[in-house]
Amino acid sequence: MQRKMSIPIVKSTSDMYNICTTLALQRRSRRLKQKEYALELASCIQTDKLGYLAVLPTEILYHAFSFLNIQDLSILTLTSKEVRDLVMEYNDTKEGFRKLMPPVTPKPPVRIIKVCLNYEKERMVHFRDAGLLMKRSTCLNPTKDRLKKVDHFISKLQNSSRFKVLSHKSMVCYGKFISTFLRGWEEKECLRAYVSLTDVHNMTHKILTVLSRKPGYNPLLEYQIRAFFRIVLLDQCDDEEDLAMWLNFILKPFPLVHQARLLYLLYGPLCPEPQRKEMINWESMSETSLLPSPPELISSFSDFATAFRALLSHHDWNDDDVISVLEELTACPDEWMTENIARLLIECADPICMRVLTSKAINGKMQELGNIIVAFAVVRFHEQMPMSWLLHLIQQICGGMKNPQDIKAFLSSISDTFKDIMMSLPEFPDDEDDLQLHHVAVAQADFMRELLVQTFL
Repeated sequence: MQRKMSIPIVKSTSDMYNICTTLALQRRSRRLKQKEYALELASCIQTDKLGYLAVLPTEILYHAFSFLNIQDLSILTLTSKEVRDLVMEYNDTKEGFRKLMPPVTPKPPVRIIKVCLNYEKERMVHFRDAGLLMKRSTCLNPTKDRLKKVDHFISKLQNSSRFKVLSHKSMVCYGKFISTFLRGWEEKECLRAYVSLTDVHNMTHKILTVLSRKPGYNPLLEYQIRAFFRIVLLDQCDDEEDLAMWLNFILKPFPLVHQARLLYLLYGPLCPEPQRKEMINWESMSETSLLPSPPELISSFSDFATAFRALLSHHDWNDDDVISVLEELTACPDEWMTENIARLLIECADPICMRVLTSKAINGKMQELGNIIVAFAVVRFHEQMPMSWLLHLIQQICGGMKNPQDIKAFLSSISDTFKDIMMSLPEFPDDEDDLQLHHVAVAQADFMRELLVQTFL
């Protein structure tokens, strides 16, 4: 039923005057209210740090944020502290977290390889941008609060069906997110982040479980530890300084023998067989010395050398620490073949190589020195490298010895090693071991030729 508007009854001229006065006052009141509202709005825009955004409800702002991608939100956090706080609150909402989640895997089309590669690239870019957004939106918060934000995000990721943190592809994306978020942090702050990460994934307990058993006892857990630290932290490093910092966090809490074993667990060769490709080959360094080296061993020598050079540059590690871990590594889990020790020292380059050999000379380990020099000769001959480096190395070692008897014992150990090998040579090699002995004989000839040339020319 339509409601009728009441019309005042005019009985006299005075009633008409009162009605007109009332209507005029109402019109004036509305104009004043509109003017006051406009003044308040202008004052709010000028004084509030959010500016024009201050007049919009939070729900409207969040709806506007939903149209922005992660990169735009990341740039938006740089405009002001208030906008940064607003974006950070939006990230905690259901819609904001959905934006941080990785894209949905597409259905396999006909050209699946190309599309899958593009999808993996998009995932990497997505997590890099997500890490940058998280970094910028929490940059003014204390380290403890920033890590809580990351832990909360990671816990949500773990509970998501679209992201399995312990799968290889997910760990690559996870590592990109973490490395982007932590880039530029001070070492003390990174240590707190490292402790937080290892606690979330229970890595310390897993390491202690592995170290309490013999190498290879639990290959699945060993590979899980290797994959986490390599993919999430170590392989994400852009320079030697970052690598040294993470290696220091991983190794320093443990005694020397466990430091060496952890290094082998992180960088040792994997089994070449396809059915055992996710198992660490603990026996390869002690059993494999045939030339040329398998590709998995060559990669491990390079990785070990990079790790030792990084540790040597860290302020918490001195020369004795690095040499001790290196010598302990070459006995993990059993004594390495001499040729493999020689390859590792060659990869480590002159500073570390000289420190190791000088340490052996000071401790009177002349026989070990002689064996390594002969192994150097074999490796360099087989890889077609000049012997002049080896002669220069011998001169440096002799120059560091003050006792002539020590120098004589060192040089005698080289010739004795060559002699022992030559005496064991068969007349006609019929297997790989005999062929390797012949390589030693040819390397000796090349070594002697270079020695004679430098002595008499």
